[in-house]
Amino acid sequence: PNACGVAACVLSALRAQGVHPGPAELRRALENSATQVESHDPFAQGAGLISAPGAVAYALEHHGKPGQDLEFSVTLPMRNAARGLYLRDAGELALPLTFGVSVRPLWEHAALRTAAEVAAALALDLDLALSASAPWVSTPKG
Repeated sequence: PNACGVAACVLSALRAQGVHPGPAELRRALENSATQVESHDPFAQGAGLISAPGAVAYALEHHGKPGQDLEFSVTLPMRNAARGLYLRDAGELALPLTFGVSVRPLWEHAALRTAAEVAAALALDLDLALSASAPWVSTPKG
């Protein structure tokens, strides 16, 4: 209930400034402006402590940029399209491992797309960089 109330306040503040974000753009603003909290279990807190002013500022700064209205499916094809990587087998920790990552945009269009929607999808050109959040994980450079 708290997150829904904050999301409603963020939408209200943005609409008062003439900005009308879609669901993916609102979620991105809420998640990317959240504050991490000290915790014994970092996975228990999700994106962190929600911040209405931070979300409004983030949305205003990034609104209109390519891909802001898109969600992305990030999976590991070699792990049955898993959404995350969990190393539970001791044998997997003995040597360095390499995993491919699939990043696909999720379009909100209907099954049958208009010519304008197809043109927008084909024109999308994003430079994405995957980065590691743990010091023992490395990612390719440039």
